Amino acid sequence: MDFVHRKLEPPDLQDCAPQGTKVTDTDPRMIYHGEMIPVGTPDVAQGLKDARRALRTNRFRPTGRRKSMIIDGCAGKTTLLLQIGRAYQGLLETERRPDSEWTPVVYINVPPRRESNLDWSLPFADFFGMDHTINIDKRTYRSTDMTEPVAHAMRESRTSLILIDGIDRIHDSELTTAFDYFDCLQDRLRVSVIYCGRGAIDIVNEGLHNRRRSDRPGASEQFRSSLPVMWIRPIPFQKGQEEGWRTVLQSYDDNLRLYNHQPGALLELDEELHERTRGYMDTLDQLICQTAQQAIEDETEAITKEALDDMRVGRNEPDDDWA
Repeated sequence: MDFVHRKLEPPDLQDCAPQGTKVTDTDPRMIYHGEMIPVGTPDVAQGLKDARRALRTNRFRPTGRRKSMIIDGCAGKTTLLLQIGRAYQGLLETERRPDSEWTPVVYINVPPRRESNLDWSLPFADFFGMDHTINIDKRTYRSTDMTEPVAHAMRESRTSLILIDGIDRIHDSELTTAFDYFDCLQDRLRVSVIYCGRGAIDIVNEGLHNRRRSDRPGASEQFRSSLPVMWIRPIPFQKGQEEGWRTVLQSYDDNLRLYNHQPGALLELDEELHERTRGYMDTLDQLICQTAQQAIEDETEAITKEALDDMRVGRNEPDDDWA
């Protein structure tokens, strides 16, 4: 995972184009404010803590299948999934020097075709950069089942954690095949698996029990998960629960690199920002990033209520009727 070693550093204003200088979209500050440094939330912090505890126990179990985990909830699930992978590999790297053969964490997205072991083996093969096509008469190509090469690669590279994103793309008819495949990998390789996606708690539990979602009565809250679940939820902002939201805004506030930004300015807009985003981190991130880039372009170099109102990012727009 190249993501593990990627570091996003905020630019120093002293090294940037002087205030008032017209810049292009490829200016370092424009690029930085298009992504900014990831901001932790209470749910992400708790998820990282829960994952670390479970993975630590899994590492030292000599026998038996390692406990899997689930990430469910709203937007932000993939952020937690990748942060867990990054933290886990970072921890292992304190114990041994990384090399080209060592791949402790594997990350895949659920592929578009998933009807057999062949289909499930391909995203793992792609992760390892394996060629999985056969040339037929030098005109057409087809893929071949890569399960054995993948299992060998993971065993040789001492893979101990598999991250599966987009689990919600598995259809009911595919549940048995998918989880038979995941079970096979776990039994052969002794790896931990984290499943991530909207409604993942239902999908994973029904997959593990060979049941179709359409056959299960009742809401997900009525079906207890046999695996630990890490939830990503909108951040509340109401009396007695202001701290989490304001802590998030403080992190964004500290990370801004605008010439006219006054420390604490985002905290003064806490109600406005929550009304616009309803506490969803993906919307908040888009709103702040877009507004910061616009502030650089129009040379105001600050985030204001007027600037926020001019942005369109979804959830609740300025003209929405809250009644």
